[in-house]
Amino acid sequence: MNDSTPNVAWVPAVEEGNGPMYLAIAEAIARDIRAGVLRPGQRLPPQRALASVLGIDFTTVSRAYSAAGKDGLVEGRVGQGTYVKESRPANPVASDSAKNQTADMSMNVPPRLEDAGLVRSMWQGFDALRSEHGVEFLMRYQMPGGSHEDQQAAQFWLQRHLGLQPHDDIIICNGVQGATWTILSLILEPGDTICCEELTYPGLLALAQHLKLNVVPIPMDADGLDPDALDEVCQTAKPRAIYATPTLHNPTTITMPVARRARIAEVARKHDLHIIEDDAYGVLASTAPDPLCAIAPERTWYVSSLSKCLAPSLRVCFMVPPSGTSNDSVRRAMRANGSVVSPISARLATNWITSGLADKILSAIRFETERRQGVLHQSLPDIRVPKDAFHVWLPLPGGCSATEFVLKLRGSGLGLVPGAAFALGKAPNAVRVALGSPDTAANLGTALRKLVDALENADQHDWMVV
Repeated sequence: MNDSTPNVAWVPAVEEGNGPMYLAIAEAIARDIRAGVLRPGQRLPPQRALASVLGIDFTTVSRAYSAAGKDGLVEGRVGQGTYVKESRPANPVASDSAKNQTADMSMNVPPRLEDAGLVRSMWQGFDALRSEHGVEFLMRYQMPGGSHEDQQAAQFWLQRHLGLQPHDDIIICNGVQGATWTILSLILEPGDTICCEELTYPGLLALAQHLKLNVVPIPMDADGLDPDALDEVCQTAKPRAIYATPTLHNPTTITMPVARRARIAEVARKHDLHIIEDDAYGVLASTAPDPLCAIAPERTWYVSSLSKCLAPSLRVCFMVPPSGTSNDSVRRAMRANGSVVSPISARLATNWITSGLADKILSAIRFETERRQGVLHQSLPDIRVPKDAFHVWLPLPGGCSATEFVLKLRGSGLGLVPGAAFALGKAPNAVRVALGSPDTAANLGTALRKLVDALENADQHDWMVV
């Protein structure tokens, strides 16, 4: 430090190359608070002074302090600076009760939004519904498929974020599960065969079992579902449909490239297959190829959920049937299986979209996802996760059974999902880690350190390989 360098009382120990620098600084703040290096009420160095000491841009330190504030670690005082909060956040490893508390990283939900103003605006949407429609809105049913206003909002949303051309037949459904139930009941009969990726959404498997359908897994490679393997299966099993998640696949996070999507459409045409495209994560991805429904619109049933990109509790899904499909038959099937969306949820989603609030929520989720990925790379720097993905597919070391690993970790307070939950055949020795589930980025860091400790000591356990 030379004479011109400011003298600051605290300097974070950070390393470059393990994610964004501002997240590394925020994690250092959390780490030093837990260790007692930073005490309640202590003032942090002025942002410009710390930036000068670290040789980084002032805005990086500003973002770091802001991130630490969102995690409840520090607070800004007008005209005074940034201080460690007097009431220190509970340390997840500080007490026996906290040690036994489960950090559930099994439910794949978006990271919690920390922008209080944005959350307030989301809730104000209900007040807007009340003032706009009054009690009359609560006292009537809605036709299956959504209102004209809801369909127009859905068209705007899909065209803006996915480039889909305006479509007259968009159907508003009660979540991806409800939409998929409707589709399967329309195009398949008990005993029919449907194909899917060898690792797939467990909800599809539950529906297939309930509807008495045969499910044939298709092998995957680094680009997703293998179209040549699909072609071979079609010649023997004679399936009538293929179910696929081309973008940010659950659980592997694979996004199919353009050529792979075109080849799958080619095989589907060759064997006259229906395509069910589950694009639950499509809007979340800031860059992705055109969806399958844009390549093969005549045979693709497209479903896009708001659960991953806005709010899971909305239970709103947009379905685009193949061109030429009768909307009346779709609505009758929706009415029969109860997949009609709540008009309150549908209209709230419409208001968020048309007001521009939905875009702000999406941007905030992407920002929080970036933060979570930065925390991940602090603990697991070698893991590669696609941009905008808030779940991770983590292979386990040989000899360590994924199912046993998950059970042991759940007993010590950490929830994950083993590969067997997604597999039709032999389960891969891997687990899915949901980065969005912990309530704060700091708690995610604590959970990931526990996971890393379990991985480093895996060879000391007697794992039963199943």
